Amino acid sequence: MKQLYLLTALFLAAGPTAHAVDLNKDALKSMQQEGERLMDESKGGRAYKMAGGHCLDVYGPGLVLQKCNAKINNQKWRMDDQKRLVAHDGRCVAGAKLQKCGKGNNQKWKLDGKKRLANNAGQCLQAQGNPPKAGSNVTAAKCNNSKSQVWSS
Repeated sequence: MKQLYLLTALFLAAGPTAHAVDLNKDALKSMQQEGERLMDESKGGRAYKMAGGHCLDVYGPGLVLQKCNAKINNQKWRMDDQKRLVAHDGRCVAGAKLQKCGKGNNQKWKLDGKKRLANNAGQCLQAQGNPPKAGSNVTAAKCNNSKSQVWSS
């Protein structure tokens, strides 16, 4: 019986250590995503900014850059629980257009490690112009290392 207790104690002492890092990484990632979602909702959304003080903005069914203004809804975005980039009016970004939210890969987005807004279809949101300025159209293009694909939130 003592051997069973000893083996159990050793297993409990050694077992969680080997898997703790994996579990903690997953838990931290999940908590971070949930925290971002809650922050988006509490603020009514977040702005995605580009160098030069320009933000991702709604323009009809499309996207443009405009001077950042925290007071206007057109620049407030949130990621929903399905990783869709949702505008203030409930439409989702699909490619570089706003449309009714669906399940397509072109509507699933993330701010990746290079600070690009990248979708699951391999496209990134990219501002037109060199350098991009207020009024520049935003398109979906193959992800690359262009500064016109770098966003901060």
